Formats: sequence, C-alpha cells, structure tokens
Amino acid sequence: MSPSAEAQFAALAAIPEAREPRPYKTRYPIPEPEFIKLKERAHKVKLARGKATAAPDTGRKAELPATAGALRMADAAMEPAPALVAGASFAGIAATGWLPPDCTMAVGPTHVLLSVNSSVAIYPKAGGAALIQRTLTQWFSNVVQGLTIFDPKALYDQHAGRWVLLAVAFTQNPRRSVFLLSVSATSDPLGQWRNYVLNAMVDGATATNNWADYPALGVDNQALYLTANMFAFGGDFQYAKIRVVPKSGPYAGNAAPFFDFVKMKNPDNTLSFAIQPCHIFGAPQVEYLVNTPFPQGKALTLWRITNPAAPVLTQAQVPISAYSLPPNADQSGGPLPLNTGDVRIQHAVFRGDSLWAAFSTTRNWGAGNRASVHWVQLRAAANALVQEGVYGTRDAHYFYPALCPDNNGNLVMVFSRSGSSEFGSIGHTGRRSTDPPGFLQPSILLKAGTAHYQALDGGGRNRWGDYNGVAADPASPRVIWVYSEYAAAANTWGTWVGSAFF
Repeated sequence: MSPSAEAQFAALAAIPEAREPRPYKTRYPIPEPEFIKLKERAHKVKLARGKATAAPDTGRKAELPATAGALRMADAAMEPAPALVAGASFAGIAATGWLPPDCTMAVGPTHVLLSVNSSVAIYPKAGGAALIQRTLTQWFSNVVQGLTIFDPKALYDQHAGRWVLLAVAFTQNPRRSVFLLSVSATSDPLGQWRNYVLNAMVDGATATNNWADYPALGVDNQALYLTANMFAFGGDFQYAKIRVVPKSGPYAGNAAPFFDFVKMKNPDNTLSFAIQPCHIFGAPQVEYLVNTPFPQGKALTLWRITNPAAPVLTQAQVPISAYSLPPNADQSGGPLPLNTGDVRIQHAVFRGDSLWAAFSTTRNWGAGNRASVHWVQLRAAANALVQEGVYGTRDAHYFYPALCPDNNGNLVMVFSRSGSSEFGSIGHTGRRSTDPPGFLQPSILLKAGTAHYQALDGGGRNRWGDYNGVAADPASPRVIWVYSEYAAAANTWGTWVGSAFF
C-alpha cells in the first residue's frame, strides 16, 4: 500500500459510523397489503410447467472442509473436471448490526472486495484477516455527511482494470437522495479511490421529489450503468431509472456526467421494476439489461443501450416459463420463516454471446410449494431463450440466486437455503457447457447455518438477503467466486466466501 493510500484509509477509520437506521423496509411496485396477500398465497399457487427443466437437487448436505484460496485454484492448463469443484472457503464480514446484510463482491487479480450494509472490506484471495475494513459512512465521508448509506454493489471492471463500488444514500429532513460512486485509480484496491456524488433526485436535469432504492450496477467497455427503483418521499413507487455514466470521466479523475432513462414500461404496459444491468464480457458494443415483470409472469423484458455518449434505449420481450412469488422459507428451530423476497433479478452477466440471469420462484417438488431458483440463458442479440431451468428440492427452500459463467460457458450459481431441518445456509451449484439443456448439477453446501434466525424489519418480516454476490476471477478465468450470508449464531448473520470451478 502506498503512503498516500495508507493515509487515506487511516483517515477514513477515524470517522464515526452514523447511527440512523437505513430504510430497511422492503418496497415494491404494488401496494404492500397486496404483496403480503400474494406472498401468503405462494404456498398454494400452481404454475403451468412450460418448457423449464425442473429436476430436484440431490446435492450434498455435508459441508466441505474450508480451504485456503490458493490451494484449489483452477489453472488454465487443467483438464475440465466432470463435476463442480469447490475452491476457496473463508469467513467474510461479520455481523454489523444492520439487516439484512446485502452481500456483494468484486474479484480482481490478487484481491477480493466484499461489502455489506454499512461496511466494505478487502481481503487477499487466500482469505484470513481483512487487509482493510471501513464502514460505508467512513468510505464516502469526503463527499457526504449525515446521510444514511445502504444497498452497496461492487464489481471489478476487467475492461479497464478498475474497482467500482456503488451505494445509495438519503435523508428525510432535508430531503436528499444520491448515488454514491467510488472508483479505484488503478487495479490495486489498496491504492487511491475517487468518490462521486450523483444526485438521484434529478431525471437528467429535471428535479423530482423521488428517492432511489435498490440500486444495481453494470459495466461494459464504454460505460457504467446504474439503475434504481424511484419512490416518492413518503409515497409509493414511481418508476425505474437507468443512469448511464461514461467511464472516461470518473476513470480519469474528472467529473462524471450522466444520462438518465426513466419511466420504462414492460411490453404489457406495466411499469418496469428492478431493472438489472449486465456485467459485460467482451465488446458487443451494446449494454444489455433485464427485468422480470412483477409479481409474476411468463416473459422477461430485455433492454439494450447503445452509444453511451448519446445513448439509445430499445426493448424486447423474451417468453419464458411461468414464474411467481416464492413462499417464505421454513427454518429449523422455530416457526418463524425466513423472508425470501420476490421475483426480481439481482445479478446478470453477458459472456460468450449469452445473457445469464436467475431469480426466485415457487415450485412443488412433491411436498408442497418451495422457494426455488429459476435460471435462464438468453441469446440476447436474437431476443431468444436458449435454455432455462427451475432448481430446488422438496426438503428445503432455495432463494436469492446469483450466477456467473466462466470463460468456457460453464456456470456457477450461489443461493441461500433453509428448511424445517436446516438453518439458514449457503449452497452453490453449476453446470458444464456440455450438460443437457436446463440441467444443474447436485449442489455443494458451502456453509451450514448453526442457529435459528430472527431479525424482523419494520413490516414484521424476518429479513434475509436481500441479495448474494458472485464474480468471475480475471486472473483465473475458470474460477467463479461467491459470497452469501448464513445463520452464524442465534439471530445473528455471518457471511462466507467461496469459489468453484469446472
């Protein structure tokens, strides 16, 4: 670490953490009483099977031994393994007192960056103690004070060798809502970072009375793509926003001009919600974004942005099998289920001419409906579905999926899991590019929960999630990293990092 960077991080450590709670009550594009009724019905709803392959998971329930990251890294010279191989396995950020953790990650040549609600930490790939750890309040203290910062998202931009961290922040009095963008000056996450504040209460140059929630972050070789759900202060969902930020400004340490798209609608004329931009590999000269019409449907909405200097947005519809809200997840040790969220896509990747995404749904595996994972591969340029599948088991609920393909078209996916005989845990699975369409391999238990978990939000929901992290390794292109939460102790979440490869 350079002396200037060391001084920067040391100064951040002296900033006290804000105690104002985040707006942790989940918000939806429909009235909350309607959403609650739909969640209650999720245990009973019957979906038309459609084309999605649905084979129950027969994976391991025993946890594999933890290993240092360097011991089981994939090597480009290795022959493809017949099944998913677990690699690194180590503890991530411990409980911060905020809920839920919102696990996100970025992986570079030699480091892993982890973030949860209220904290950021940088680790060596071998795991162990964090090299640095700061709260989000400390991290952004040179550009904002007095705001509640939440919902972090992170990525490593392999196009430019930069680390990117995004969060949103707001305050009720006075009313203020911003995107907070942090970009590393080099490929070294322990070096200098540059922070930016982007006003979320403007649509382009037009002032609004709306604040940004649930941001998402994507990247291609030309720009960063920020999205958020916009809510009126003290009111309901208004619309989704896409903000295009050409990289030429912030990556050079200059201003970060942007262009906004707002009020997008799905082909059925409903307002789009939780639009997820892709992490683009290669240079297709188009940024793809995708969303699931809410709260159920039989199609995805696919978006394209071209020419980010003067962006153009277009839309298409891709039919898929029916999906619906997942039921909440039973857990061992008591009747209070874990909240499984809804059907929004929380991570999307474009690699090798395909767009990959996943979300939670419901499926009856023979013992009543269970939260399950619906995953898709799209041929984005043709607006076409290549394959899809629903993955789960009669013995547990699978929810909050995040997936990423490797450089050979093999896939790794992480998800949360729990059941009547299982505490909140972390599982991961995958598929080889040569596996049958719609097939995912038996899962591996990355980290088992150890206790009953109760952490109620302002709406009485037992919060879990709201999302998990996944990232490709730029130094070992066959390795995919994952990051998720588990029940580490009674009513206490912990986080765990893993990697896997074929």
